[in-house]
Amino acid sequence: MTDLYIVDSDGKNLRKLTSDLYGDLQPSWSPDGKRIAFATDRNAPTDITRLRFAKWQIALIDPETGAIEEVPNQAGLNLNPTWAPDGRSIAYISDRTGVANVFLYDLTDRQQYQLTNVIGGVSAITEYSPALTWARTADRMAFTYYENGDYTVWSMDNPRSLKRTAFTGQGAASTALLMNVPAMPSVATATAVNAVDTVKATDPSQVSIYRAPAGSRPSSQLSVEEKQAGEFEATTVAVLNANPDFALPDTTRFRDYKYNVGFKPDYIAQPEVGYGTGNQYGLSGFNGGTTIVLSDLLGNHQIALSASVYGQLRDASVFAAYANLSHRWQYTTGGYQQPIFLPQSGGSAIQQPDNSIRYSLLYTRFVLRNAFFTAQYPLNRFTRFEAGAQFNSIGRSIIALSQDCYLNGCTAPEIHDVANAPAYNFFSPSLAYVSDNTLFGYTAPVIGRRYRFQITPSVGNLRWIEYLTDYRRYDPIIFNTITIATRFLGSASVGRDEGAFPKYIGRPDYVRGYDKANFSGYECTGYIGGGANCATEQLVGSRVLVANAEIRFPLVRRFDIGTLPVGLPPIEGLIFYDAGLAWSKGQEVSLKKPDNYDFTLQRYPLRSYGAGIRVNLFNLAILKWDYAIPLDKPGRKANWTFSLGPSF
Repeated sequence: MTDLYIVDSDGKNLRKLTSDLYGDLQPSWSPDGKRIAFATDRNAPTDITRLRFAKWQIALIDPETGAIEEVPNQAGLNLNPTWAPDGRSIAYISDRTGVANVFLYDLTDRQQYQLTNVIGGVSAITEYSPALTWARTADRMAFTYYENGDYTVWSMDNPRSLKRTAFTGQGAASTALLMNVPAMPSVATATAVNAVDTVKATDPSQVSIYRAPAGSRPSSQLSVEEKQAGEFEATTVAVLNANPDFALPDTTRFRDYKYNVGFKPDYIAQPEVGYGTGNQYGLSGFNGGTTIVLSDLLGNHQIALSASVYGQLRDASVFAAYANLSHRWQYTTGGYQQPIFLPQSGGSAIQQPDNSIRYSLLYTRFVLRNAFFTAQYPLNRFTRFEAGAQFNSIGRSIIALSQDCYLNGCTAPEIHDVANAPAYNFFSPSLAYVSDNTLFGYTAPVIGRRYRFQITPSVGNLRWIEYLTDYRRYDPIIFNTITIATRFLGSASVGRDEGAFPKYIGRPDYVRGYDKANFSGYECTGYIGGGANCATEQLVGSRVLVANAEIRFPLVRRFDIGTLPVGLPPIEGLIFYDAGLAWSKGQEVSLKKPDNYDFTLQRYPLRSYGAGIRVNLFNLAILKWDYAIPLDKPGRKANWTFSLGPSF
């Protein structure tokens, strides 16, 4: 059972208001702070001894004395009380008419008034989810309305103006929403009608008869013995305890056990296993992989494991992590290995003594090995501090993919090591201040703001300090319909080895339209520490600034295909404007393209604009298409790009 508590805003002086076997939910303070309205099942016909519980109704409690007063003349299920700004009335949700609507209880005349008369019902996702609120300073009421399979938010100013005549159960007075409810017969009237119908139903085809040993009776009626058993025996706790078939457990024999963490799988990816010999990449051996996610019963402890191998164990991808969410200090620790192959210039074709030609293509092979630990401490629901550390080891080598070709064909490709370089080893602690109060729509956030300010120094073979600023806003013009999204991102590496890991702003989620071929940016980082190696070096630098603005709007929210239980996924459109600047130490930065421009010495912002489409593929993935028009690249035509993931 639930009880009411009050506590000071600083978290001190916790005090219990109710302490009984009844349930109490959804408390709401009066504007003057002298009373609390709440939903409870303490009213008749609740009888704990017979395990009989009434529907929830609205009551008032005085926090000083603990006196509880039930709001009179309630019927049905009543939830979600909220006070009027002047404290003279209480609005709540009631289904007494058969459909959940907003009702008003006037504390002055002690009468009930029906404010809405919707068809689909005023409700949220679950029965006890909040669905009604009343702004105290603006005198504006908002509630959640369910219709045609969707939840929408309705609002109205001065809701007390919808009061007409007091609700009596004989039909609602006219309101400003939809229609009158049908009249509800009183209990006496309903009994009389049933009696008349029973008398008139003399046609055997209209009456169901049950032939019992004690005689015949209408099947809609219980026998005398069944009525007595149902009323006095079967529903009492004493009878249930005495009956071996329905005996309740003896609570005095219950034992408390310490909770032990035990892991069970939450998700297992489809495992894949295969074997290949001499494929086009010269790899032979086993290949395959899988992913497993495990957690305990409470979800406070989680383990993620993933591995894949293609040919050689040294090129296997491995990931393992453990997360502990059981305390306010939450932490994650783990490690991974990830190989990366980047094509390099310098291939060759050499005549062999047997008149064959050996073709060789060079690749740079990096093996990223990382061990990490991160912890976070929330200050409130939206804001937190994050601290962490990671150790990185990056193995480097040059490999050649070679094959010998004759007049009648070529041999299978083979991999040869050409050169090895010392690994980069460095340690990177980090500290961040993070906040996020956004609400997510179908494909992207629709309201709120989020930001991250982070500093990450690195020491070891490589030394530099990384500064990150990422601020995003989502301002709704029409809530969940039209949103203006803006972002400012700044990232700078400063120090001796700041150019070891160049940043790339040509990705589809930064500056669109300039490099649709380089999807991830690895192609534009070449050899670590060796500079860029792609056709758009203006998009690469150790320091970057990015600004984005989007107007987002729905194209298809819900489209059912005939009578089939399926429909098209949500589709949203957008219009965007991007601007980005990438530069490195020693390069001059200008706001516009300088005369006699030399990108090795000078940099200026690159801009683009266009439109895009976002598709939520049944919550499995978010598909993104963008048509971008670059403004600062002569001869560069407008182009389409495709990517995955939510919009920024």
